[in-house]
Amino acid sequence: MHFLFNFGLVISVFITSSLIIFIVVFLLYFSLPLINSGHFLEFFTFRWEEQKNLFGLMPMILGTVYISVLATLFATIMSFSFASLMAFFLPKNISSFLNKFMLFLSGVPTVLYAFIAIFLLVPWLNDILDGNGFSILTASFVLSFVVLPTMTIILYNTFILTSKKAIFAAKSLGATKEDIFFELVLKQSKKGILSAIILGFARAVGDTMIALMIAGNTLKTPSSILDSARTLTSHIALINANDYESIAFKAIFLCGLLLLIFSFLTVISLKIINREEK
Repeated sequence: MHFLFNFGLVISVFITSSLIIFIVVFLLYFSLPLINSGHFLEFFTFRWEEQKNLFGLMPMILGTVYISVLATLFATIMSFSFASLMAFFLPKNISSFLNKFMLFLSGVPTVLYAFIAIFLLVPWLNDILDGNGFSILTASFVLSFVVLPTMTIILYNTFILTSKKAIFAAKSLGATKEDIFFELVLKQSKKGILSAIILGFARAVGDTMIALMIAGNTLKTPSSILDSARTLTSHIALINANDYESIAFKAIFLCGLLLLIFSFLTVISLKIINREEK
């Protein structure tokens, strides 16, 4: 039985590694013609106009950054509040219920968030923001609720793993719950908080449906959070090319390669944090 278990682990690792290598080779194969074309830097300009043979990806890169950063900011504020309340300031039965509710929310398809927002949030914001309902602000706010469960669960588990002995010692010295949380728990949870933010940001970058349905999908470079924008993921979903040899079609593989590089940097960042913690 022990041999079968180890054999299954080896097979799982082999299959996973093979898939990752296949994805990397696949994206590199279709991106190399653009990289070796001598016009690689032109793909990082600020205009995408197929009729004029302009294929700058910077509007999509900036749209991805703006929406993801703002969504992570919203989610960090909300998840920190939820996790701290669940860990120290609410009764255990309520905390247990909220923890299970967050686990449930983490499995809700993102298209449902976008669908509800289109009919409830966007019309309201159109009235308030003079027609700017489909914008970076709206997309990032809705996306924050997609990121929220993941960050809340990570932060909650980080907070409750604080040394029980240290907490009992602080209580014996007369420390209040507020003192223990702000002076003890937060100081011991810095790396866990940073990991939650990094993973939340990675989750926001990888989402497609929220940006596709709510961000407006304009190809112009956004100048404020009230502008419409297009992300790299939604750009991949929206490009329809009848000619598979066209530059517009091949550029979406470059978008995928950029997203893969970001995922790699995310994993490296988490490895560095965990190594420092050890």
